[in-house]
Amino acid sequence: MELQQSIADSPYGYPDWRSVTYIGARRGTGPDEDALGRFGARFAARVLDIGVLVVVVLLASVLTDFAGDALPALLAMVVVGGYEPVLTAVYGATLGKRLCGLRVVRRGEGSGLGFGRALWRWACVLVGCAVPVLGVVNLLRCAWDRPYRQCLHDKAADTVVRRAQC
Repeated sequence: MELQQSIADSPYGYPDWRSVTYIGARRGTGPDEDALGRFGARFAARVLDIGVLVVVVLLASVLTDFAGDALPALLAMVVVGGYEPVLTAVYGATLGKRLCGLRVVRRGEGSGLGFGRALWRWACVLVGCAVPVLGVVNLLRCAWDRPYRQCLHDKAADTVVRRAQC
């Protein structure tokens, strides 16, 4: 069966729909693409942060072996658990993010995070790392997410990673 009438000439629908101008703000526009942290910088920052945490755990392990006390291991657990949320809430970035020139801010506002939001963001990272496939998808998502380049933990906490202002 062949279509007898073109869709543009159809009596069903809005006449001259192609000539209607759009009024208002454009949907889907996000922040300036150059202001957002790129995947390479974010990946390097995460590797640096993991390196810092590994050094803390190894140092605590050595101290626990030599001292025979569980206090260094307990302190290491506190440091590992509080490293990202405390630094993100206070400074807007962890050591790795600062070295890579990145800063975590609230989406839309551009202001810093409170401790609760930073803790929620870190908890989402930890939950993602507990499920291997979800952890990989979480950390790689910022490579293809548009317009804000958010990982899953950024979406959950409503944050974006921006380049730090020099």
